[in-house]
Amino acid sequence: MNAFVNAGLCNDLLISKKEGADDWVFSNKDEGQLAAAASLGLLQIWDIDEGLEAIDKYLERPEDNIQAGSYLALGILSSGIKNDADAAYAILADKLESATKESHKIGILMGLSLAYAGSARADLLEVISPIIVDSENSIELQAIASLSIGMIFCGSCDQDAAESITQILLEKEEKDLEHSFTRIFALGLGLLFLGQQSLVETSLEVIKCLPHQNMAEFVSLVMETCAYAGSGNVLIIQKLLHLCAEHKEDEKEATH
Repeated sequence: MNAFVNAGLCNDLLISKKEGADDWVFSNKDEGQLAAAASLGLLQIWDIDEGLEAIDKYLERPEDNIQAGSYLALGILSSGIKNDADAAYAILADKLESATKESHKIGILMGLSLAYAGSARADLLEVISPIIVDSENSIELQAIASLSIGMIFCGSCDQDAAESITQILLEKEEKDLEHSFTRIFALGLGLLFLGQQSLVETSLEVIKCLPHQNMAEFVSLVMETCAYAGSGNVLIIQKLLHLCAEHKEDEKEATH
């Protein structure tokens, strides 16, 4: 809350400019440390020089949540900024290559997606797509990588980006598609076509090939909704209202 209230002010009585035992980041535990470290990026947003100095001491901390939060802070700090130094890419891309812990990789991916949202940078696709298609990675990590691609290539309809996500969905077994994080794959795909309306049609046809029918319908719905977001398309609105009116019973419940 403090970080949002004082976003961009570069100073906050609770969070910033504290040392040792008074450092707010270390006063928290577990995910609280991640949020506290990330909030520094929001306080310092767009002030690259001062922001990097404030975040730097947390980038190499042994605590996983603090380190992951600092990667997220760097992404927030650099959101939408273009400069010759390109510090967010230089630091985060290098960290992603060397990171071994999943929590670190997720923090880095979200940092990159916030820093370069809408940039459609091809070099980031080359860095992130191998994480999506590597079946050795967890579904959670693959899903977050897909969301990152969706944010970076938001509204671009980039086919290479779309194929990197659809490829792994098509390779998943039916039981894997029931994982809750599969919904994040759908959002990543949807963001690629945000506001692009009928340009989503080709990719929707590919998604129909998913082995799990319910998941195929869900992914298609998310993609189509994103594609027509803000369009006021009456036919899509009618379709969504019709879906809202349906009441599908669980098969097991239906037998009782």
